[in-house]
Amino acid sequence: MTSFSDTISRRAWMLGAAGAVIASPFISRSPASAAGVPNIRYATGGGIGPNEMETIIFLDHLKQNVLKNYGKAYTLEMTFTRGTPEAAALLAAGQADVATLSGPAFATVIVKDAVPAGLTIISDNYQDGHAGNATNSFMVLKDSPIKTVTDLKGKKIGINAFASAVDLALRVMLKKNGIDPRRDVEIVEIAFPNIASAIREKRIDCGVLVIPFLAVESPKGDLRPVFTGGDAFGGPSSVIFQVTTNTFLKENPDAVRGFLADYVDGLRWFYDRANRELAIQIVSDFTKSPKEVLNSYFATDRDYYRDPSGCVSAQTIQKPLDAMFEEKLIGRSVDVTKYLNLSFLPKPCAL
Repeated sequence: MTSFSDTISRRAWMLGAAGAVIASPFISRSPASAAGVPNIRYATGGGIGPNEMETIIFLDHLKQNVLKNYGKAYTLEMTFTRGTPEAAALLAAGQADVATLSGPAFATVIVKDAVPAGLTIISDNYQDGHAGNATNSFMVLKDSPIKTVTDLKGKKIGINAFASAVDLALRVMLKKNGIDPRRDVEIVEIAFPNIASAIREKRIDCGVLVIPFLAVESPKGDLRPVFTGGDAFGGPSSVIFQVTTNTFLKENPDAVRGFLADYVDGLRWFYDRANRELAIQIVSDFTKSPKEVLNSYFATDRDYYRDPSGCVSAQTIQKPLDAMFEEKLIGRSVDVTKYLNLSFLPKPCAL
């Protein structure tokens, strides 16, 4: 059984340039940057809109009609990875400047000192465990004999990627219930879109559903949750957030400010009810999701919690990282306050 920390070592730090080869078919390239305009090489965390908002905020309509700084303060080249460990690999290889990372991927980068000059957390992406909002859920068949976490012993469980945020939630929850994730269960990697079918076909006994698949599959009524991300960490926690390399931040602070200002403007545009019809159409065109499904949850209380100003507290990020250290998934503790700088956001964060 592959361990949590060994996985990120194998996949990220040994990938080097190969990480870019894996991701390269999914690169969204911008037109050539104007002279003097920095280009941001962005690595996503493995999700797609509306799971990760950056994947829809920087679509053409918004770049042309909403985002004030695009093409002036920065341009963007986006690589769609399979998960935050691969985004971390690109950062470590010097092939990305800004990325979406999970807490586990971030902590492993820091502990291994994998990115020259280090990383800075610059904004929120989404949070889990907020009462009244969607939460990542580990699902089983409705008639499954698995009723509690302890019933998962000896079972096969599907996640999107080892060392991802949902992998951490799973391992923490198993350990809390006396189950050794390395010996007592089989954890397998399955792409997010295929997890629900894997449960129904009984190729796995349990699997995690995230937005948008949680919103699509839950109403069908044949799956039910055993536990959630909120259960794992006892309340709100940061699942993914945006980081930049300190090298890029030092050399291009105005590009980072412009990027984050546009990110916040785009986030608010999608949540503005006046833009609802067009917003749903744009996301549907991009994701190929039915508009009626998107309209049932996207940018509502049935979606993840996202801070409208891109703010995130150190405590919200710290909680999963402390769990990693307590469960011996990383070799030393990580103090988030040393790596968090929200001053590049357009408005001050009152946290």
